[in-house]
Amino acid sequence: MTEPPQAWAHRTGKVSLQPLRPADWSPEALAARAQIAEAFYRFGMGHDEHRADVAASCFTEDVVYEVALGSAEPITSWHGRGEVEKGLSAVAGELPGQRRHLVSNIVVEELDLVAGTANALAYGQVSVAADGLFLGASVIYTARARREPDGCWRFDYFFIGMDHFTGTRPDLETKP
Repeated sequence: MTEPPQAWAHRTGKVSLQPLRPADWSPEALAARAQIAEAFYRFGMGHDEHRADVAASCFTEDVVYEVALGSAEPITSWHGRGEVEKGLSAVAGELPGQRRHLVSNIVVEELDLVAGTANALAYGQVSVAADGLFLGASVIYTARARREPDGCWRFDYFFIGMDHFTGTRPDLETKP
């Protein structure tokens, strides 16, 4: 694969970006939005520090975690927090150098405080320090989150759509 089609995530239905519209900006809604953003950030930092336990803490017990490369079709799908933690632990050992996930452009598309559910999008760039510094991946995240009884917002669906990956990809198809 040399390049994905432009706007592949939207055109395949993985991203449903809505026009700007009024939203709930109450203190409770702002807190929820900040907690959802923190889950994205904590996932990235946990991944980078090879702390699969920290990254996995951002997901519900019944999460569906998918990774795709330039399309909506996953190259891997893990089910459940335990499987995500095992998979991330295995992948960490295959990736060279120090990675840093730079998560940005977080948009909470739908937030229902009564139901305790949300849909969110984010972009990511993964820099890699290994024999120099380079861009390892460009990604879009599509996530569904829910507020759990402990008050934390965790992802129960998490899609990582890589536009491109530099270098040798970890063996995601057989993990965990």
